[in-house]
Amino acid sequence: MSLFSALFGSGSSYSTVQKSLSREQIRHIVSRSRIQTLSAQEEAAIEEAIDKRRLGDGRISVAQIDEVLGKLEQTGTISINDRKSVIKAFQGHFGVD
Repeated sequence: MSLFSALFGSGSSYSTVQKSLSREQIRHIVSRSRIQTLSAQEEAAIEEAIDKRRLGDGRISVAQIDEVLGKLEQTGTISINDRKSVIKAFQGHFGVD
């Protein structure tokens, strides 16, 4: 954690409660049939990045997913609209706002 994060928070307003999330669940949530603006390449990149970010026990929080998506957005892999759509899908899955 950086000094800035320690003093001012991470900036994310998303839940930090970690929940189990399998690879199959990731694929289902990020599916292009659910988020129609995603290309096959974007879908694969998101699935891979979230899978890598999960802890050894397969747990991850919405805040951590947002962090992953933010990095993909910064590199131009996904758009801001795709990021928002994917976060919304995960919030629905996790049952959080």
